[in-house]
Amino acid sequence: MGGLALALTSLIVGVLATVWVSRYYFKRTTDKSLTPYLQHISSLFDGVDDSVRESLKIAYKGTAITELLEVQFLIANTGERPIRDFIAPLTLSIPQNCSLLDASILHVSPEGREVLINQTPHTVAFNFPLLNSGEFFITKLLLQGVAKTKDLKFTITVDDLPPVLTAVRMPPDLIAGERKRKFEWELLAIGSVLTAMGAAISTLVFLQWEVILQSWNQGLIASFPRNWTTLLSSAVVIFPALLLLVGGTMLCVGAFTNFSLLRQRRFIVPSEFHRTRFLSIPPKVGAPE
Repeated sequence: MGGLALALTSLIVGVLATVWVSRYYFKRTTDKSLTPYLQHISSLFDGVDDSVRESLKIAYKGTAITELLEVQFLIANTGERPIRDFIAPLTLSIPQNCSLLDASILHVSPEGREVLINQTPHTVAFNFPLLNSGEFFITKLLLQGVAKTKDLKFTITVDDLPPVLTAVRMPPDLIAGERKRKFEWELLAIGSVLTAMGAAISTLVFLQWEVILQSWNQGLIASFPRNWTTLLSSAVVIFPALLLLVGGTMLCVGAFTNFSLLRQRRFIVPSEFHRTRFLSIPPKVGAPE
């Protein structure tokens, strides 16, 4: 009965692992997502005394500036499917009490991917024929006025995406400056444990190989009543054992190379565009909530 319990336990582990892996890769083939990350937002007059501000006379392209807000977005395809064939392009509506002074594209990944801007005082439209999974572009806006993070919303009309996309603050760990692979001991440890479990189960099956071979030579049906526990247990655990061996080996390899069973997305951004400063002062100078 101990062998049967081990077989049932291994079967459950194998089924759960199979379902999880299948769900993971199914999601990878169906997921479609476009994320506008708020990478940087700041006011030119941040921290400037009111008496000093009254004495400042600043103009941008002939327009007098009383509140200058700089906003930088990293807009990325964070799904697994390409984004193309727009009915209406990705468009940022400028918040109330603001007007657009200028919009520009700072960086596009990969190099050569075309991203064009159509701008009015109250909208910025981003036109790109294709954005594959993991590809992105960085845009910088100069606004006259004040704005909050919740007011920075994009609209888009394309298959399988919501019509409104709200900007989210970019976590600093999503930005990478160089394509370097560091050794990850956690992956090696997990992979080693899984590989050891698979090897242990395979060893138990191997220890019963003589009985399995005799049953095969004598006829499985004829010998099954005498050796049913060994035969059934071996048949049930062989698949989980293989799954553990393969999965554990892949994780061990992933600890040393760019391969990863659980892909962790990073955006490779030139160092001059690593900007993560956010306003944290009162709303009158454009602080996001």
